[in-house]
Amino acid sequence: MTGPAKEAPGSGKLYEIVRDELIDEIKSGAYPPGALLPSMREITVRWTVSTTTARKVLSELAAAGWARSQGTKGYVAAIPSADSQTPVTKDSGAASSGPSVGLAAVRSPQLVPVNGSLDAVTTALDVRQEPAPAEVALALRLAEPRASVVVRRRLAVDANGSPVQLRVSYTLREVAEGTPLASSDTIDEPWLDALAGHTHKRLVLAESVISARHPNDTEAAMLALAPTACVLVRVDVVHDEAGRPVDCTMTIWPGDTTRINALPGGRRMSRDEDTSPERHQSSACPFCGSERVEEATTVDLAFGEEIPCKVCKDCGRTLFARERD
Repeated sequence: MTGPAKEAPGSGKLYEIVRDELIDEIKSGAYPPGALLPSMREITVRWTVSTTTARKVLSELAAAGWARSQGTKGYVAAIPSADSQTPVTKDSGAASSGPSVGLAAVRSPQLVPVNGSLDAVTTALDVRQEPAPAEVALALRLAEPRASVVVRRRLAVDANGSPVQLRVSYTLREVAEGTPLASSDTIDEPWLDALAGHTHKRLVLAESVISARHPNDTEAAMLALAPTACVLVRVDVVHDEAGRPVDCTMTIWPGDTTRINALPGGRRMSRDEDTSPERHQSSACPFCGSERVEEATTVDLAFGEEIPCKVCKDCGRTLFARERD
């Protein structure tokens, strides 16, 4: 545990010492973008400094782009943009080393399968319990709109170190608690398989909807986007065999560099590969051959209504109904 912050000859002021330690912890991933930073009271206790010093620390972090105010909630960690003015200290040269991720970062163009995700490196994993956002509370049919759920955030970057994908899973607490779903351990298997395996339930992807909007504060901080930027969001809702929702996962991509491949499986399809229920009489998936194909429904984005489909439990592909005339 960090002890009292003491000024050594030439080491700088107390607030600079505490500020630089918190910056190092943000860089190391101890506080990933969007994570709540220590409050003024916690800073005064941890470093044995005054309230004035603690307030100065948080003010400096926010001014440099390492923190973002969330009002009465406190400050959350952020990644400074290229235009942020980082405080100058005697160690500022060393502090600026490493990959630079910010609003000016150059992102590689990404093509994402309509029902898949990017094959990118996950650099930040944050698991905690939080009140469900209104949209999630509706999707999970929570009796208490502000009830806590298990929230799992995964941030992925491209080869340049620029953030390109954020996945946020909101899982019912009674389902996730006591399993790896509620721990900070990495889960490598597909999320639907992980949910089914750790909950011992038969699950189905019941809804999958893609939309475009502005990012919220946490999404903007983690994806290093301006609040006025556009993001693409896919919301996947998973139900158990009784039709009860157990998980709502949002996958968020920067809208300016991400394109959605709407073909099933993310590949070209010939006329002989019609996967509509009328043509697909076999119970096996036409893509991977699995017999684990279940009935489901999805939302027709063009007509705004539910339509029947089938979902392969092994490869995760959706067998869409034939297009309307």
